[in-house]
Amino acid sequence: MDYLIKSEGAVLGFCVKKQYIDFLCKKTLYKFDKESETVIYKKEIFEKEGMARIMTADENRIYISDFCTLYVLDGNNYELIVKLKIGENLSSDICGMATDKNKVYCSVRNGSIVTVDKSSFEKKEYHLSESSMWSLKIYGNKLLCGTVDGQLLQLEREKMSIKKKLILSKQNIRCLYLSGKTLYAACQNKKLFKIDSEEFEVTGSQKIAHNKMFDCVGIYEDMLLTVSYPSGEIALWDINTLEKRKEFKTALSLNGSAYIEENKLYIASRNIYGIGIIYLNLL
Repeated sequence: MDYLIKSEGAVLGFCVKKQYIDFLCKKTLYKFDKESETVIYKKEIFEKEGMARIMTADENRIYISDFCTLYVLDGNNYELIVKLKIGENLSSDICGMATDKNKVYCSVRNGSIVTVDKSSFEKKEYHLSESSMWSLKIYGNKLLCGTVDGQLLQLEREKMSIKKKLILSKQNIRCLYLSGKTLYAACQNKKLFKIDSEEFEVTGSQKIAHNKMFDCVGIYEDMLLTVSYPSGEIALWDINTLEKRKEFKTALSLNGSAYIEENKLYIASRNIYGIGIIYLNLL
């Protein structure tokens, strides 16, 4: 694995856009230009370092969670637009985030989802589960949520009410990846599921996808790519049959984030000081 970006510490999260990669390291947010392969801008966002921050973005803004607080930043100059208190304490910190055109959806540890209007920044809280939700995905007019107790919830976004439930496991559905109407789910018990989001039923599964917990990252050609940071494993699966096509080892640790762009896999992990790059067409 080569380095695309080298930094002073582990990259806590990154968002890939057409020309830039925005990434968070220690207290600072950086903007990396893919064409010149240089950092062209940076700004300190936080007073203290933290390892539990979640980062996502839309076309114009960047959203970063810091325990109970949501930071909304301008995507160009990183100016703080608003800072919102979503939870009350560490028992109601932000576990997952998703955005659509009008709202930000923040799941908090007590099983609720707090919606934030992007124009007025009005907050509304909906208690939906007795279990926390780590992964949220937008699908049409629905919100798909994986819970720590192994349920997949389908919510109507307008009413923020549960439409359907699907029990996949007794353990955390820690990661969801959506490709068209097909949803892939990674469970903490090492199971991989393929789900038809329209019919809301399981269409395929693998009992032991990795030796330890893993994430579903994205689609490369006709394969799903998964990463297990604790075991340092990257695997490619046939999107139709979920048959494993390839697997290889690399130096990763604990947790991280990854993104596929064309034939390139960008990857960050606790033991990598920067963002690594793997050329998938060379595997």
